[in-house]
Amino acid sequence: MERPHLKLPPWAKSLSARLLVLTVSFVMLAEIFVFAPSVARFRVDWLKAHLDSGYLAALALEATPDQMIPDDLEKELLSNAGIEAVILRLKDRKLLLQRDDMPAKVDKDVNLTDFSIPMAIMEGLATLLQTENRMLRVVGMPSMAPDFEIEILVHENTLTQAMRNFGLRVFGLSLMISFFTAGLVYFALNRLMVRPMRTLTRDMIRFRENPQDKSSVITPGMRDDEIGVAQQELAIMQQDIQAMLNQRRRLAALGTAATKISHDLRNALATSMLMTEQLAKSQDDEVRAVVPRLLSSMERAVYISEQTLSFARETPPPRDLAKFTLIELLEEVRDQILLQKTENLMDGTVEEDGSEKPPCTARIEIDLPDDAMLEADYDMLFRAFSNLIRNPLEAGADRVTVTFQMQSGVKTAAESDETRNLIDVLIKDNGPGLPEKAIKNLFVPFAGSGRKGGTGLGLAIARELISTHNGELRLVATGPDGAVFGVKLPLHT
Repeated sequence: MERPHLKLPPWAKSLSARLLVLTVSFVMLAEIFVFAPSVARFRVDWLKAHLDSGYLAALALEATPDQMIPDDLEKELLSNAGIEAVILRLKDRKLLLQRDDMPAKVDKDVNLTDFSIPMAIMEGLATLLQTENRMLRVVGMPSMAPDFEIEILVHENTLTQAMRNFGLRVFGLSLMISFFTAGLVYFALNRLMVRPMRTLTRDMIRFRENPQDKSSVITPGMRDDEIGVAQQELAIMQQDIQAMLNQRRRLAALGTAATKISHDLRNALATSMLMTEQLAKSQDDEVRAVVPRLLSSMERAVYISEQTLSFARETPPPRDLAKFTLIELLEEVRDQILLQKTENLMDGTVEEDGSEKPPCTARIEIDLPDDAMLEADYDMLFRAFSNLIRNPLEAGADRVTVTFQMQSGVKTAAESDETRNLIDVLIKDNGPGLPEKAIKNLFVPFAGSGRKGGTGLGLAIARELISTHNGELRLVATGPDGAVFGVKLPLHT
């Protein structure tokens, strides 16, 4: 299947654009938290400033001998102070200045002597959103005379308009600061992170399009941070992949040659076996004594050829699914292996060294549930379990025990929520265990054999056949007391 050609996203959808938008948004969000206290503080300062202006207007009244001033001057003083009336409370009297003869109706009292931050913020936002022109009575102490208490009357719409103008200035300044800060952060992060990441992504795409091109391998820079480590690891990974591809190409050519040789060799061995069977009818005792060894060697060569041809297939053959019980399969495997070992002992009366062949003492014990049902290819699993049980017997074991463990509610794949019940078949033997070389290359073809003369294909083929059925083959344990292999298979429900 042809993979889609990947390209870097346009700027509007790139990491750079998202970084710029997020930076502006975060700075504006921080400015919002600063805006409310700033507006509240502006309201308090505005009211205190008008208290001071009212105090100065009252001092003009107090400075007159009879504490009387003309109405025009009184209105001018109050107009300059931006208030409607002022009351200055002294120890023995109080002074009053007001524009109109009739006192104005008070809509809200504001006491600046009782100040708290939460209250100031709430009242500041309320004033900012106010649509009616309320009359405020503000009580407080002027900053120039903290021993006197003063009251002023002021229209709230004047305060609201001043707060809105202040809010617009703060918003504009915040917007400028946001874009300026976002620009600096964007420039820094774009140079330090985004551009190297885009370059790294571009190198990945170029390498994926032609992984065998040596020029597509990147040259890491001198950075020692996370991106520098990523560049170095990518370069190492590209080199390893190219080496594996080269090795795979050579192995493919070698495999093709080995397949042809194995095919011709199997045909030649088949003819040789027919001729050897004719030799068995000879009247010469010495000739007849050699025949069993010739047949054994030829059968081993045919087995190696068949294993090689089977593994050389590019993909496993299609599965012929059928429903059967696991114990039925394992019992047939056991019967066939024991029958073959018995027939091999009966083919001749002597071993290769001239001694008599001992009787067959191999035991295969099976402890499996009768209702463990599978839906699988019978022949494939038969071949896989035959390899797993025959291998330890040929390596020196005389007893193989097959037990099980049940696992329920296991996910079948990482991206799927479907769960299945699994059976974990444990195959334990009492042989000498696996050598260290075999453990390191356990499932590597032609390298993981644990006995002399083995091809190393048995476990590799068994693992491939079990994986075809969504199963898992693994080495559980090994040692001088024997080895234990585990086979996980999904049960049919």
